[in-house]
Amino acid sequence: MNIELSEKLKSFKPFLFEELYRKERAERAKGKDIISLAVGDPDLPTAGPIVDCAVREVRKGANHRYPNTKGNENLRGEISAWHKRRHGLSFHPGEEVSILIGSKEGIAHLPFVVMNPGDYCLIPDPTYPTYRTGVVLSGGRIHDVPLEEKNGFLPDLGKLPRKVVEKTKLFFLNYPNNPTGADATLDFYKDLVKWAKKNGVVIAQDAAYCDIYFGKPAPSLLQVPGARDVAVEFYSSSKTYCMAGWRIGWVVGNSKLVCALNKLKENIDSGPFNAIQNAVAFGLKHHEKIVPPIRAHFKARADRFCSALEAAGWRFKRPGGSCFVWARPPVDCTSIDAVYFMLEKAAILTAPGSGFGKYGEGFVRFSLTEPDAKLAQAVRRLKALDWSALK
Repeated sequence: MNIELSEKLKSFKPFLFEELYRKERAERAKGKDIISLAVGDPDLPTAGPIVDCAVREVRKGANHRYPNTKGNENLRGEISAWHKRRHGLSFHPGEEVSILIGSKEGIAHLPFVVMNPGDYCLIPDPTYPTYRTGVVLSGGRIHDVPLEEKNGFLPDLGKLPRKVVEKTKLFFLNYPNNPTGADATLDFYKDLVKWAKKNGVVIAQDAAYCDIYFGKPAPSLLQVPGARDVAVEFYSSSKTYCMAGWRIGWVVGNSKLVCALNKLKENIDSGPFNAIQNAVAFGLKHHEKIVPPIRAHFKARADRFCSALEAAGWRFKRPGGSCFVWARPPVDCTSIDAVYFMLEKAAILTAPGSGFGKYGEGFVRFSLTEPDAKLAQAVRRLKALDWSALK
């Protein structure tokens, strides 16, 4: 039998890093010690008290039953309390909060609850690839919105084509930003909310790096008066608590959108394991003790790594947050040429900016999620590189 796969599945491009991994394996086969700075997978272990809480919760028989799809009351309550402390915002735990199997899951599903075939979704370029997934599967259309260095990697709302905006239902944003490391101000969010209300567009802000900031605390889009009329925000425990493998996130904001997303999820999944939910609730309750050392660790890494890159001739704006550095090599060349050059000559694997979109061409993304000793070793190798071969 010849099984024919769907046209929508065929429309997905190969995974960004698959060819890079093939090249990495080939270099390792030559005996090289490859340092991978390509993927944002935190190396810091989850805080011991969170792990201890999870162990206790796993032993409770009541947690072995099906969880509530929208999340248990304990976690939703702690999320509401945390947002009150962190942003001064009150969210109804039952109507404006829903738990996700990682924020990635909710981001991929959101287009199904707001878009119809032919509707547009605005997606930043460069961007996190998952924003495209649900749009493609829901039959929507994508309009790429440039994030350029001259604008601080913020979208220029005034340059969006009128004909596209008229047919736009959804706009994905992400600050602190992956891959650029850029941050956004409350003033930008005020302009964004005003624009969204005028044009009837739903804003989906991915705040996965909300608490990995390096200056002033990153604001919430929902702090803007009236933002809740048009917006939701996605949060993640993956980077904030170094719990990437635990797969817990949440969405807050407009109650109609939150409840609609939960309705969809009721027909797809049964929610995360209650023991893990309760462990995240513990983390939120003790956030002010657990998270500052994690944030300080990533900031110190970024400071050291950026200083070394500057000394080696790289060109970039220092990140305002996240665990990434977005930079141009010392010489003008394509992203993939720079990545292959570093892999072959310095045994360092990075991510090509072109893999994140057209406007990522010429940039390289470094992920600072390897142990400090590995990062120091990578810095020494980068400093020793002779880029003249690529001129």
